[in-house]
Amino acid sequence: MAHQDILRTQINVMIILVNMRKRKIGRLAFVITGLYFIVACQATKKNAVSTAPLASTPKTTTTRPGNSPGSLVLTPHPSGTQAPGNEELNAIQVQYKEVSMEQLQAGHRIYTGGPCINCHGPISIYKIGLDQWKDIMDDMAQRAKLSEAQKDAVYKYVLSIKATEPK
Repeated sequence: MAHQDILRTQINVMIILVNMRKRKIGRLAFVITGLYFIVACQATKKNAVSTAPLASTPKTTTTRPGNSPGSLVLTPHPSGTQAPGNEELNAIQVQYKEVSMEQLQAGHRIYTGGPCINCHGPISIYKIGLDQWKDIMDDMAQRAKLSEAQKDAVYKYVLSIKATEPK
């Protein structure tokens, strides 16, 4: 069965499950349909051939200056929660000269793996406007019980990511 057919079948099963819950059909029928859905998902995972790159960061194709026309270079496409690099450090140091790479890395660790994700997963920094981040940081730092140094590290990390946001 083709991958698209399996996906269509899974969607149809989901619709059936929702309709069964609405009609309050017996639990046994609901469980049987749920088991079918699980088996179909497992079959999809085993039979699907992935064409995605092995790296966890999506890739995009660009031509860099200095390369001959037509030569393509794969570069990472940022997610809005990526670890800071030299580009982010240079961008934030335009406004805050005292910021170090260690501070940006600490902000990244807190944002993607610290108290920030106790209530929600890491949210793409790109999805929120620059003008909203100050109020968000004030509110969330208090909720997450961040120290002033931690709050500052996260805020500088956010600003560095926003400063290098792809247009």
